[in-house]
Amino acid sequence: MTGSAEPAMAEGPTKGPGEACGAHATSFTVEQNAPVTLRMGCARDAGMLGKLGKDDGDLIIALDFHVPPEQQDQLDQVKSDWTGSIRADQDAGMTVGESLAKRLQQHSVGIYPPKDWSTAGLDGRVVSVDNSLVFVVAKDKVGTTANAWQKWIASGVALAVTIVSGAACLLAFNVGAPAAAPVCGAVSGAMGALVGELMNAYFDNRSLGDADVWAEALAVAMWGGVSGGLGGQLLKWAASGTTSVIANAQTSLRSWATTLGNLGNPLGFMADRLKGMGPNLYESLQRLSRGVGQSKVPLKVMVVGDSMSQGYEGDWTWRYRLWEWFKKERIDVDFVGPYEGTRPQEAPKPPSAPPLQGEAPPPADSTPVTSGGYAAGVAPDFDTDHFAVWGRQAAQDKKLIAEQVAKYQPDLLLVGLGFNDMGWFVSGPEGTLDSMRTLVEQARAVKPDLKFALANVPQRKFIGGRDDLPVNTTKYNGMLADAIPKWSTVKSPVALVDWARNYSCDRDVCHAGYDGLHPNALGEYQIAQAFVRTLHDSYGLGRELVSFPKDIPERPALAPGTIWIDSGPSGITLKWKPVYGARGYTVRHRIKGSGTWNETPVRAARFDTTWTLDGWEWEYQVRTDNADDGKSGWSETLSATAHPKTAAAPKGIVTRATATGVDVSWDAPTGPYTDTIDRYEIITWDRDTPGAFINSTAVRGTSAHINGLHEGHHYLVAVVTWNAAGGGMPGVARSVTVGAGTPPAPSGLEVTSTDATTVQLTWSGSAQAAGYRVWVRNINDGSPSKADEYVTTETSRGIAFLFPGVWNYEFCVTAVNGEAESGKSNCVIAPRPPATLKGAAAPTDAKKGNPLSALIRAPRTPAAASAG
Repeated sequence: MTGSAEPAMAEGPTKGPGEACGAHATSFTVEQNAPVTLRMGCARDAGMLGKLGKDDGDLIIALDFHVPPEQQDQLDQVKSDWTGSIRADQDAGMTVGESLAKRLQQHSVGIYPPKDWSTAGLDGRVVSVDNSLVFVVAKDKVGTTANAWQKWIASGVALAVTIVSGAACLLAFNVGAPAAAPVCGAVSGAMGALVGELMNAYFDNRSLGDADVWAEALAVAMWGGVSGGLGGQLLKWAASGTTSVIANAQTSLRSWATTLGNLGNPLGFMADRLKGMGPNLYESLQRLSRGVGQSKVPLKVMVVGDSMSQGYEGDWTWRYRLWEWFKKERIDVDFVGPYEGTRPQEAPKPPSAPPLQGEAPPPADSTPVTSGGYAAGVAPDFDTDHFAVWGRQAAQDKKLIAEQVAKYQPDLLLVGLGFNDMGWFVSGPEGTLDSMRTLVEQARAVKPDLKFALANVPQRKFIGGRDDLPVNTTKYNGMLADAIPKWSTVKSPVALVDWARNYSCDRDVCHAGYDGLHPNALGEYQIAQAFVRTLHDSYGLGRELVSFPKDIPERPALAPGTIWIDSGPSGITLKWKPVYGARGYTVRHRIKGSGTWNETPVRAARFDTTWTLDGWEWEYQVRTDNADDGKSGWSETLSATAHPKTAAAPKGIVTRATATGVDVSWDAPTGPYTDTIDRYEIITWDRDTPGAFINSTAVRGTSAHINGLHEGHHYLVAVVTWNAAGGGMPGVARSVTVGAGTPPAPSGLEVTSTDATTVQLTWSGSAQAAGYRVWVRNINDGSPSKADEYVTTETSRGIAFLFPGVWNYEFCVTAVNGEAESGKSNCVIAPRPPATLKGAAAPTDAKKGNPLSALIRAPRTPAAASAG
């Protein structure tokens, strides 16, 4: 730091006219050009203050404080404290000089410690008068040498800076705040010690050093003056308070320099060098707060979390936004942890055979997948290290954290866990809180001075069937907020990060997430800001919060450009070159000429059609699907004809509902490609749980019992034959209602003739029924009622091509639950249609209630209920 040249030294004794008290006398007119001004001289010239002396030749030194009204109470408090402490020391046998030196030594900045210079000979009385602190030195105690006066000046100025700095600091705190006295004591003591040591160094012909050294010395003294638990409060004050304290000191020093003349030579120099020190002092305090022992070592931060912290390929991540903030605030930071990347896109792979029932699944690869890249605009020097993994739970990390802390020795742990614990039914709020407590204890056991910033859990957009999730999330967040103060210690503080309140996502809408939970570019800023609030408020880091740009970056959504299609033994395979940063894709497909597209979301750049028959020609289009972050346009249409070598579905599939599941049996298929049959896949799909996905298991025999289904729920059941080529078309069995038994007969059957050959049937069903069969009888030929194996899950059905006319047919309905079937409903003969039909109901969509159509549309991957 640059400034004026170090001042020339005043040498030799100074002689005043007459008595010693007048050797360096100033005017006793009160000036108000600085927060604290100085008057000194003989008692006879001191006006009303002269009455404090016992002799006209006594020396009166007055420190006059000029503070705004809002600082008056703080000034009175600090001034009173100092007066009382000096008097107490004098009662214990100390001189004023020794008392001042003792307190300056407690806050020494180390430039020229008071132990190295003597003020023992300075003595007198200290009196508080209105806004002034007055020293009265008896006539026979007034020194006549320049050095005696210099020591008084240095001590008085140091005390004045101490008091005015303390008053200014206290103003930043609420009245009675526990942290106010210790923090402001450290601040004011260090400021006074700096000034006292610099003046004594000057007077004793020692170098004053450089202002950069002063800032570092001040920071060390201030930080050492507070306990670890109050370091955050010191930093919080320093974020805005250093400027005013330094400015007050500068103004006062310049005023004294003018007042003291030759004795004030060092004061102007010091005032110049203090210019701009506020930011340097704050940065030095920040570095010291990291507990690293020296200012040049960066703050080591470990982010511990799940998918919301790891991020997905192409994300900016909130970790990056936090890193940007550290850089902007000029805080030297080192992100640490075992992983570097986001989660990449899933690798394309062919359909795999379902596991055999009772067979232990192959061991899952537990190695975290962390090779994904970041958004194209991420700075190349971004420190990507972290300890965040998709799907991670607090219940898992509590067992892993000790090893990571021991290896990387972070100063600060930023933790965002808990959603997966509750989202995947690992534990409720109480268990999740216990896991978080254990995580803190395990990390702290390895590094006792570790600091924590623990985030609560954000809400997500509501998922049908998960009414428990928002309730448990709210309960956990409240419990965490109550527990954190109990977990926090002076040496290892724990602070709450209010992720939930800062993240614009709830059960109705999620502006911060692209899928109802995981952060989009806006959400990344919001999460970073939530952590920064805590780092600033609890640990004093940084001066400003994360700033949001006017335009939040949009995520690219490019359509797949290179696509391949192939007809093979398992069916048709569609592949394409992955689009970087695509969160997923949607493939739409149809049998050529059918007119209606079926849309299927996929994660990887591959789609397989295995449920097809030989000769069916299929058409496909694909697009990038970034969920709420946008979608690309559809690709060109590609087509291929299927020539699968898969085996046919089993015949004669029979289902019987049990109290907790379903029994399924079938006959082995015959015909082409059945010689390589390996297993049969039994599919069950819960039609009553929104977002439910297909479950399946396999056996090598021709029967299976599926257990563990929800009582009262309606399940679609199908069986697929697997051979050497893969799985073929499913054979759809009768659906079942678990635990329901034989359903009652439908009632209230009504038949509407929509035209001469088409009818629409409606009826009332029951919860026990898993489906319905329609029975048809020609009333003219005496034939009995007949029903095919078509079972609808709806309570309506349209039937066409009834020749020679609908009025020749009688209709009845039965309810089924697997093989269990009710008696017939009331039977109704179709009426002749009116001559003119106005507003007649259209026949029921043939696909509505069709189990095979429903199965094709059923999701085959888990719903995104968790944080991943």
